[in-house]
Amino acid sequence: MFADLDETIRRLLIREVPLDPSEIDVSFATPDREWSSRLTRPTVNCFLCDVRENLKLRNTERQVRRDGNNRVATARAPVRIDATYQLTTWARAPEDEHQLLWRVLAAVIRYPILPSELLQGSLKEQPLAIPTSVGHPDQMPANFADLWQALDNRIRPVVSYVVTLALEPEAVVTTPLVLKAPVIRVSNVAPGEDGVALRIRGRVLDRQDRSRRVAGALVLLQETGDRTITDEEGHFTFGGVPRGTVTLIIRAVGREEIIRPVQVPSPSYDVEV
Repeated sequence: MFADLDETIRRLLIREVPLDPSEIDVSFATPDREWSSRLTRPTVNCFLCDVRENLKLRNTERQVRRDGNNRVATARAPVRIDATYQLTTWARAPEDEHQLLWRVLAAVIRYPILPSELLQGSLKEQPLAIPTSVGHPDQMPANFADLWQALDNRIRPVVSYVVTLALEPEAVVTTPLVLKAPVIRVSNVAPGEDGVALRIRGRVLDRQDRSRRVAGALVLLQETGDRTITDEEGHFTFGGVPRGTVTLIIRAVGREEIIRPVQVPSPSYDVEV
């Protein structure tokens, strides 16, 4: 459920801020010092920091339900669960962070109910509408300094964002729990061979002289958000690349940005700039 909520929030931010995923990341990682030290571009962080029952919406009455055969049964009312996110923005310049944070605030406050067209996975089966609240004083951490000290990071402005889900206590889950397993990276997989994930390797070449390799170019893999810098020979490498068509974005100093769809797997991933 929470993974589906994460994806719903990500799509809401991309649509409403709006965000260009090739320029600004949306992350649900814990914003500790190690995480923030690895950032290479502006990022909106949505940290799920608290989960608890919403006592104001507690309903102890049993509900009467009818099945397809018109039989009547009673069941406990759904338990209302508040999922609290701390929204922060990260960029090189404070003014960029503040501008982005204001846009994020405006985007989430615009929807007191999560829009149904953006709901992902199990959220589509919620028995009730999914309300949200933004920046309520009683939903903020008691001591910001303690939170950031626990994260071993510098204190920064936070927007508190609470999404209230309905949990049916008598519902029986029959689908297996699937967790992310380590990705098996397969190098140079030819078309038709199986692999959980593929590793691709290419070069950035000078369009005027293909014998010249472009070092220090930024290469983005749009579908995963991964990025890398070409080495002295112009090489770049990505692991865990999905099959099918992916998009490479290449930025090199003094050259026009190149956006190039490529097929995975493919005999070559070289790109000219």
